[in-house]
Amino acid sequence: MAGLEEACAVHEFGNDADRCALLDAAGRCFAKLGYERTTMAVIASSVGISVSELSTYFPSREEVFHAVSASVFDMFLEAQRIPVQPGTDPRVVLGAATAAFIESVFRFGRLFTLIEDRAAVDPVVKEQLETAHGRVLRRYIRFIEGLGQTGAATPCAEPAQLARKLSDAQWSGAERLIDAPKDEQQRFIADITAASERFIGIGGVTELTSRTAS
Repeated sequence: MAGLEEACAVHEFGNDADRCALLDAAGRCFAKLGYERTTMAVIASSVGISVSELSTYFPSREEVFHAVSASVFDMFLEAQRIPVQPGTDPRVVLGAATAAFIESVFRFGRLFTLIEDRAAVDPVVKEQLETAHGRVLRRYIRFIEGLGQTGAATPCAEPAQLARKLSDAQWSGAERLIDAPKDEQQRFIADITAASERFIGIGGVTELTSRTAS
């Protein structure tokens, strides 16, 4: 799970290769076996250490999962940090950010859905999920507001409402297609990007349809 290795480097562990390898292995275990079957012994065995050694990093399975989910959310947020040069076509920015975010969902696959499931019963994961959702949403709102203020777009709805609907559509649509063929995943990215352009009003089409807003 290379993406998790990259993400943990962004998170609190810095360049600690041992912890990054541990989180990567734990993420694989959780994704493959689910939460209940992924014990401390399973995680320790997957990286060739003892449970006592694992406990020096994380005292419990719950804390391992919290670290894994935190790294995953860091990856989602970093995926949307798109370098933008002055004068860049907003369609290019929107397309790059949309594709990067959705492909991050595809990349983490079942680990992503497990994190969402755990958020329903684990307050720490719930807070992580809500924080990530909130940050993504605020970025989207600022993007739409900026286009409206400069006259580069004519959004079909109030920016916060529109950003929420489009963000939810991306998140839920990507989750449904985690196991879909690659070409179907790419069609979804193209379709949701085109719809987002229309609803944001980049190109003059500002009619919000129930198909994508739902």
